[in-house]
Amino acid sequence: MKDLFAATKSLGFAGALFGCLFAGSASASPAEGFPAWSDNPFALTLSDDLFAKTDEFRFEKATRVFSESMSGIGDELADIATFPVRDPWTFGAAALGVGALVLVDVPLTKAYQQTLAPIGEKISPPRLSNSPWLNWLGLDGQYMVATVAGTYAFGVVANDERAQVAALLSGKALTYSYLTSHILLKAGFGRMRPEPDLANFTVPTGDYSTSPFDFFKANSFNLKSTTRGTAMPSFHFTAYFSMARVYSGVYDNYLIPYGLAGALALQSAEDHNHWVSDMVAGALIGTGIGNVVLRNYEERRSGDLQGTFMPIVSSRGVGGRIDFSF
Repeated sequence: MKDLFAATKSLGFAGALFGCLFAGSASASPAEGFPAWSDNPFALTLSDDLFAKTDEFRFEKATRVFSESMSGIGDELADIATFPVRDPWTFGAAALGVGALVLVDVPLTKAYQQTLAPIGEKISPPRLSNSPWLNWLGLDGQYMVATVAGTYAFGVVANDERAQVAALLSGKALTYSYLTSHILLKAGFGRMRPEPDLANFTVPTGDYSTSPFDFFKANSFNLKSTTRGTAMPSFHFTAYFSMARVYSGVYDNYLIPYGLAGALALQSAEDHNHWVSDMVAGALIGTGIGNVVLRNYEERRSGDLQGTFMPIVSSRGVGGRIDFSF
């Protein structure tokens, strides 16, 4: 109870500071030459006009949608990399807010481990596959990939353009999340993960820490999941929120995408073992990635993107070639 009370006070402090940072930045009039405060990061929704019904055959539509959705990769990676420069007000407020949470991470994470993590343990959805080829995905990874694949399959079979776009853009967002959070930022921050039971900690384990300021301990870039020096940001929260942001922007529905993302985050609380600030940082990064993917798609659709498909038939089989510009 004492830890929960301390965490509540700490959360209030961090929330107040975070709110002041956003409110102050948003209300302030930037000096001449400085960029203005950006739009609401959760407000971007694709227009229904982009999904107007057409007379295209199923294969014809799928080819066009694939070309339109999967192009622009270079521009999107550049936008993600330069976000701190392109939108310094949002980046600064988010960075300072996460920094405020780091200051109070110990009581917040203790409370999280004692209250939410046990609830997550009771949520145990079945694995979709026990194949050794898919073990690296983990339980939540299997569900995210299955959601993308299922949505795309439905979109092609039903000739539904919106579903195809949601799946393809989500696939890109998940890939960008992996590159950004898992490979680059984890190695850059090198933050130690918290002890799995901070409240009852007795003996150090070596790969965990009781200090939220234990940064720059990563050994190298990691393609697979490891424990030491890989706390910040949470890759899974980046993935959850990037995917939820895309689905909410395509379908103009927030409840279902973020509800499912929250359920996945809760059931994986114990396995991934993060400080609270790691999870918040991951959620903010994922939201930014989702917005980049949505905005670039919208801009491409308003331009003159051209995609072509050429069927290829040979004695070895039947296939096709898709050409589009990046």
